[in-house]
Amino acid sequence: MTRRLAVITEAESDLLGILRGLVPSIVVLKPGELTAEALQDCDAIAILGGATDRPIQFKPVQRVIIDQHVRKGTRILAEFCTSIGSMFTYQPESTRFERIAFVSSETNIEGIAIGELIDDQSGLRMKPHVATCSSRVPILQYAKQHAHDRIEVTASDLAQIGERALWFEQPDNVLVCSFRLANFVRARFSPKARVQAVVEYIVSWLLDEPVKLGALSHPYETGHYNSEEPLAPQVQRSAGMAMKWFRDAGILLDDGKGGVEEGVASEVYHNGEQRMFQWIRCDCIGETAMAYTMDYLLTGEQKSLDISNSLAGVVFNSMQCKDEGDLYGMIRWTDEQWDICYQDDVARAIVPEMLKYIFVGHSNYLKECMDALDFLIRTTGTDGTRFYCTYNSLLTPAEIARLKGTPGEMPSAHFNAYYYAALLLAFKLTGKTEYRDVAVQGLTTIMGVYPETFRVLSQTQEYSRLIYPLSWLYWITGESEHKEWLYRVANDLQQYKHPSGAYLEWDDGYTSMMRRKIGEDENSMLAANGDCVADLLYTNNWLPFAWMQAYWVTKDPYFLEQWNDTAKFLVSAQLHSEYAKLNGGWARAFDPDKMEVFGSPADNSWGPWAIESGWTVAEIASGLMMGLMDERLSAFFSK
Repeated sequence: MTRRLAVITEAESDLLGILRGLVPSIVVLKPGELTAEALQDCDAIAILGGATDRPIQFKPVQRVIIDQHVRKGTRILAEFCTSIGSMFTYQPESTRFERIAFVSSETNIEGIAIGELIDDQSGLRMKPHVATCSSRVPILQYAKQHAHDRIEVTASDLAQIGERALWFEQPDNVLVCSFRLANFVRARFSPKARVQAVVEYIVSWLLDEPVKLGALSHPYETGHYNSEEPLAPQVQRSAGMAMKWFRDAGILLDDGKGGVEEGVASEVYHNGEQRMFQWIRCDCIGETAMAYTMDYLLTGEQKSLDISNSLAGVVFNSMQCKDEGDLYGMIRWTDEQWDICYQDDVARAIVPEMLKYIFVGHSNYLKECMDALDFLIRTTGTDGTRFYCTYNSLLTPAEIARLKGTPGEMPSAHFNAYYYAALLLAFKLTGKTEYRDVAVQGLTTIMGVYPETFRVLSQTQEYSRLIYPLSWLYWITGESEHKEWLYRVANDLQQYKHPSGAYLEWDDGYTSMMRRKIGEDENSMLAANGDCVADLLYTNNWLPFAWMQAYWVTKDPYFLEQWNDTAKFLVSAQLHSEYAKLNGGWARAFDPDKMEVFGSPADNSWGPWAIESGWTVAEIASGLMMGLMDERLSAFFSK
């Protein structure tokens, strides 16, 4: 590169690093260092305001110098700059629930088609004042639509002048980027190839010659499954990375004595940092305890069993109601939502303790598990289903009688299937027929409306959550009808299977309740059937454990094959990173075609980059380790 380039910025950034590598004679200035002499011989100027949280706003003396270069025809990239030429902007605002669409039919960016989307994560952008900026069709424009990979760009969209993200101002030598692009690598803009193509276009225009950047070093990698190596050692390494994540990411509190934090939240900021979900949840604690139990069985590490026992102590000594009366045995959801009880989350808190009793040979809290189930049964309806949660403040004797004496009308695998699995295992351990009878009745109610169950996130999710409870139903009853239910659901799930082994989101009729306005509540990753998105918080995460239960109960190699395929996918989707919050985890939204974390940001809490300690990392790690110990652990399920 022979052009003379000046960069005006407050700090180093990914984009500045790229420009340094391309233009050895680059001049880098802070805004306050700007003089006419410093820019005298420049062919191009890059204003990189996005290197810090505050956009660049030139003082009048400096503004005169920049305006001279605008009139002169110097090529100027104005990134996250409040004003240039006649254009000025409003204050920065978050892009958490928005994405960037390519919208220009006049601009060619290799590999990007009109309507295809880019996610700048939880970035910042500045809307231009409409009266002051060009009204020509921009190159990139912000869109707030629930979509996976692309949108249909309409004339109405293009009429929203203030939504533009990248465009040429008058005159054409000024390219305005209204969002923080400078640290696009560390902020995990996605998809990677699409983002890199945009950056190559910008840099090529700025330097007035074609630029190809080659492979960039990203904050994480995936795709580590190796078809040339046996699966078992790869699974063991994967499980080991997952177990290391709990401590390295700061999830495990005081070796389990304080429980675990919920996980890593979805917001990825411009410096690559993510905030934490700091709630202490009963289900996340129980699931993590199960992972540490499996780690103990696999490695013989006594410390892992000690951690598992400490975690169980938090659930049963601190989060379970011990007051005599109707609430006795109730397990609290979180340290914040203290008087709420979700039965599916209670099941995930207590099943690990019952399995510990089976696999390790002892448990300190078996009675407490039964107390929890007895409370749930007292608030379960006549059809065997339980409303998705109860609030202690509303559970008067009259309300408990109503819940017990009327149908729950909640034929939902999301809310009830794991509750039934817990009841079935409790029956196996105690012989108490009420546990079996409620579970049989509830699963019969669900399968009576299947596949039109009460869906929460997707149809795929409902199917994936039924595999394990139906496996245990057949194990307990031995009835051919119950076996048929298991095979029916397992076979139905196959229609959503991707060649990678992932199961993609699908929802016939779009009946799931979590299809809401963007950013207003929880939301499905599925925008439209056919989206190439796998959910590792609500769907694929349950399957390593589920397939293994089905295999142990039926002894059918078909289910072992499913476990193998799921394990291969999860080894591939696992995050490898120098960042402790990422390394060894799995993020919620994964596009198996792109082999990267990518999905709609519509969910206001658990977006594409959410990494859940219990539902995701612990469930996956436990299921993978169970598969490694198949012959050793399966004996109990033959009884």
